[in-house]
Amino acid sequence: MEKGIITIFLCLLLLVPCRNAEGILVDLSEKDIEDAKKVGKERSATIFDYLKQRYRFGKEDVFEENGIIRTKWSRLVMFAGLLSARDKQLTEQDKEMIMTQTDLQINIYTFGNKIDFAKGYKAHLVQKGKIIEPEKISASHTTYYPKMRVVSSGFPEYRATVRSFFPYDKISLNEKAEIVLVKNKKKVVFEVNFADYK
Repeated sequence: MEKGIITIFLCLLLLVPCRNAEGILVDLSEKDIEDAKKVGKERSATIFDYLKQRYRFGKEDVFEENGIIRTKWSRLVMFAGLLSARDKQLTEQDKEMIMTQTDLQINIYTFGNKIDFAKGYKAHLVQKGKIIEPEKISASHTTYYPKMRVVSSGFPEYRATVRSFFPYDKISLNEKAEIVLVKNKKKVVFEVNFADYK
């Protein structure tokens, strides 16, 4: 009898959906929103490190390309954390602004030796052999001061953030993809699995 109950319990577990494996959330429930606000509030002091740890791709090297995926859920967490650090709360307007976004933002950080080096850089996604172009793309440049003190001679002096915006309805949000940065006819490819993100 006890074996039968355990067997039934295990079968039911297989039928229960697992949120972590569903992939990027586009239509967040009120529970998802409240969870994001709670995480943001709890992690307000370390919000950027928390999100970087969970949404980063590529090697975290001082001068190696890498990036971060900005989902609706992670944006809610970030806004809630930043506001909480100033004793404020996420407003309905803030929430509405995030919830109505139609694109997945992917930032790629890259390095070079002149201020506008990434002006011509492009990015796209590849899923199941199909190329998905971004709806919008832009690059912003800054002088780069790495946290680790390194000898500046011979190292890139500038960092650019290449921001690409991909329509949610063109992406399979629970499958693997390649994020491709095209720079001066060379390609840098990052493999990601959207099922790992929320």
